[in-house]
Amino acid sequence: MNYTYTYVIYRFVIILFLCACANANSSQKNEPLKAENTIQVEILAQNLDVPWGLDVLPDSKLIFTERSGAIFVLDVTSGELKKIAERNIRNRAEGGLLGLAVDPEFATTNYIFIYETIETGNRIVRLKYFNDTLSDETILIDKIPHAWFHDGGILRFGPDGFLYAGTGDAREPALAQDLKSYAGKILRMDKEGKAPADNPFGNLIYSYGHRNVQGLCWDENGTLYASEHGPSGEINGWCCHDELNKIIKGGNYGWPYVIGDETKQGTILPVAHSGNDTWAPGGIAIRSGKLYMACLRGERLIQFDIEKNYAQQNLYHEKYGRLRNILPLNANSFVFCSSNKDGRGNADKTDDKLYKLTIN
Repeated sequence: MNYTYTYVIYRFVIILFLCACANANSSQKNEPLKAENTIQVEILAQNLDVPWGLDVLPDSKLIFTERSGAIFVLDVTSGELKKIAERNIRNRAEGGLLGLAVDPEFATTNYIFIYETIETGNRIVRLKYFNDTLSDETILIDKIPHAWFHDGGILRFGPDGFLYAGTGDAREPALAQDLKSYAGKILRMDKEGKAPADNPFGNLIYSYGHRNVQGLCWDENGTLYASEHGPSGEINGWCCHDELNKIIKGGNYGWPYVIGDETKQGTILPVAHSGNDTWAPGGIAIRSGKLYMACLRGERLIQFDIEKNYAQQNLYHEKYGRLRNILPLNANSFVFCSSNKDGRGNADKTDDKLYKLTIN
């Protein structure tokens, strides 16, 4: 065979082989975080029913709620999953068993706190968790306005040791501006459900003018951030404009007067919003100057670079479906959960799931 012809055939075969390898590898790649980082996602648990509230116990086990009423504890290392309670709640639309927070002094108190919907409203309940059982139920706040939609539900302890709760406007936008109503607010309380002496309005209200608060977290300097859903046509035909807000004590965040970059005297602009896109944000979490937001309708994790004016990067867009919540798990990892069985998603046969996100 002619040497030149043989050489050409050889090069052609090598090129085909390299292209096939490149295509095979690219089909397996996840959306990258950054060139200098590695990012990995693994499944922690599956076949769940709309996981919602998440927190970590002192022994590093994960405790979480299902919106339909169950509370579980997951050993992240072994994968052992235990149901420890089934609550009698009103599970419909956006209500149900929602947020959960573990007392920072759990080793002494054994307290956990839950946010749940019953027939008479949303309420915050304190329970003792010991030996895989719950006891000593104490209702801290009840009759927080509720509706089919906009029930809020997030619970988080702040670095000041107080419990914070995000509520929704219960489909009555004017309540968000009413300082006698707990609808459309961020609430702040002690472990007995009492208002701290430095709350701005002499009650549990910490900030107001919110439509539907779904996520709370603090940065390393103690600054509070909140995520909330923007409008869906109920006022002036407004749409979208989901928000990430930096929360100031006593601040008015504008709902239902303004959205997006619109201004009104006495109201505070969001640090970022979705414009005409829709995030439908869930939980948020911060690590090393980056804020991570789980998105429901937006079906993505968004990374916001706080130091770069909240520059955004989408992570895993439309890969895991609707994402409800995210929480720091340890020094370099988070746990996040899907919400594909909430009546608005496309669930597969193993949904819903808890995932571990590791960034190195």
